[in-house]
Amino acid sequence: MSNALKICLLAFALLGFSAISFVVYDALFKPTRTQSNSNTAATAPVLGKLVTLNPRPPQPKSVFLDENGNEQRLSNFHGQVVLLNIWATWCVPCVKEMPSLDLLQGQLGGDDFRVVAISVDRSVQDAETFYREKEIKHLDFYLDKNLAIAQELFVKNYPSGLPISVLYDRKGQELARLSGGFDWVSETAISAIKQAISAPVDAPVLTE
Repeated sequence: MSNALKICLLAFALLGFSAISFVVYDALFKPTRTQSNSNTAATAPVLGKLVTLNPRPPQPKSVFLDENGNEQRLSNFHGQVVLLNIWATWCVPCVKEMPSLDLLQGQLGGDDFRVVAISVDRSVQDAETFYREKEIKHLDFYLDKNLAIAQELFVKNYPSGLPISVLYDRKGQELARLSGGFDWVSETAISAIKQAISAPVDAPVLTE
């Protein structure tokens, strides 16, 4: 076999190896878009960071209860920008961020914006006691003992633990979500929420 032929064969072999390596790398390390139980794709999640999913998951339709035991739905807040927060007294990062959610509602809450913090505690008394002890003054009390809304929020390959927060525009369309605790009166949070409030109703966009 001539040297030229050997060199050509070696070059083809190296080229083939490179192609295979690229395919393997692409499959293992390239961020994927995984379908959830509602055909929703998730980007690579980052705890404690607002993430925009594409396509945007639908707003949960499950019923939850207010402090008087009356049934409520997120659609009842249509026309307002809503920050949905799912929390529990047994969740350490939930407990830590609740005072900042209370302050956020106190600062920005009104006709244009509302924090809807829903407890998934099985004991109503535990959640109500937490509100009293931590002097939660601005947040209305909501409860979902069956975790129905949390289950609707599930997106495969996105963290499903608590707390989870989702920002919705005035039409109930998801703008961004965040898994893990967060300082909701930080400059990042206030800026994102004000951007959502001031966005045109027909074309709401929230960039990360």
